[in-house]
Amino acid sequence: MSVTIPSDLLTTPEWQERLDSLAKKHSVPGVQVGLIALDSAGDVDLRVLTTGVTSLATGVEVTPETIFQYGSITKIWTTTLIMQLVDEGKLTLDTLVVDVLPDFNIANSEYSGLITVRHLLTHTSGIDGDLFTDTGYGDDCIEKYVASLSTATSITEPGGQLSYCNSGFTVAGRIIEVLRGQAWDDVLVDYLYEPLGLSHVITRTKDAPLFRAAVGHLASADPASGEEVVPTKEWVLVRSMGPAGVITGTVEDLLMFASAHMRDGLGLNGKRILSEESARLMRTPQFDLSTVSTVDKAWGLGWVLSDWGTAMAVRHGGATIGQIASLHTFPEVNVAMSVLTNSRGGYLLAKELETAIGAELGLTYPKPLDEGVSDDFDSSGLLGTYETTTTRFELTRREDGQLLLAASAKVEVDGEPDQPPLQAHLLSNSRFVADPEGSATEFQHLVIDGVEFLYGGRLYRKVSG
Repeated sequence: MSVTIPSDLLTTPEWQERLDSLAKKHSVPGVQVGLIALDSAGDVDLRVLTTGVTSLATGVEVTPETIFQYGSITKIWTTTLIMQLVDEGKLTLDTLVVDVLPDFNIANSEYSGLITVRHLLTHTSGIDGDLFTDTGYGDDCIEKYVASLSTATSITEPGGQLSYCNSGFTVAGRIIEVLRGQAWDDVLVDYLYEPLGLSHVITRTKDAPLFRAAVGHLASADPASGEEVVPTKEWVLVRSMGPAGVITGTVEDLLMFASAHMRDGLGLNGKRILSEESARLMRTPQFDLSTVSTVDKAWGLGWVLSDWGTAMAVRHGGATIGQIASLHTFPEVNVAMSVLTNSRGGYLLAKELETAIGAELGLTYPKPLDEGVSDDFDSSGLLGTYETTTTRFELTRREDGQLLLAASAKVEVDGEPDQPPLQAHLLSNSRFVADPEGSATEFQHLVIDGVEFLYGGRLYRKVSG
């Protein structure tokens, strides 16, 4: 089944004005938005719209050839490389990590030999997911990073509650390197870029000057400057996080890659990158999210699955140093859309734009379900401080009863300054959203083996309160 794309969608001056206005509203210096539709005859309708500049410091215009950081959308590429190895019989999803990496070890040594490839791809390895250890720029940086995990603690046991894990995907990247005998970056070129005919996508920072590259922007820490956002001092995350989040490219190349997944592993140029079985398995539910989210239904292999009413979105997002990316594919109707931006305002810009595009296609952007709270519910049990390695959340209550959620960085990763607390709105006795007008991120209070957590994609352990 396919949907009919309105002829004016992303092609008229009105859409350009809308994009320009949203970029200004949300303080996003530069944007690329892309839409691709496939039909049964093999015809492709690809549309790209841009606005703004790559950096406020240079004023260089964003064009369709500008490369933006995909961030964690990279994880779908890494998962694809793993599934190629599955197709070739070099491993299975239930292969133990230690069967490929005999020296693999984490601080909870009793768990080291229990973690499987499936655990890595579904964020259920239990490994502390936010360790952004810089192990240099050499081709051995991923190998060194995996070795550094010997001091990494576990949040849960392998196969437990899902908790978003960058570290696990770097381990997956190292498995790819060992089985291919190449650096992860080079495997991408040989097994994805070249087969799909991609020309504007990179991982190594040394290649960035060969392209028109977007620079991230952070909220200005100087209220007297008159600027809402300012260019970052660093361009990209540490190279060791490559398999988790450093691929950089155009929205067109990203949509060409996404199309191969919607076509069950077959590229637009007719070259196959995955078996039909593996492509479909990647978007098959592996971990049920219905108990912790009313927006996201399940996690597949790499992909997140969300209900858009008439079709299921198979999606992923990305956040790096001042750059925000979003990719939604709808394999049931053969449509995909992506928004690439160069400031944190890209979250809300993408939401508004995707909502508008979705409405044109008969798709409804999902909203958290408000189930209401019990009349006798006492929210004081939720109050307290919750942490990961890098982030601290403090849930407090004002005298008027309003809940507030304050986020702060324990370890600087992206350079973004801390923002004022957001109002939290209870959706049930254990679930809430912060900034309900702008965010669809739900937080669920959980108790696992007697320990309290907030779940918001990651597990944030309660440390006081």
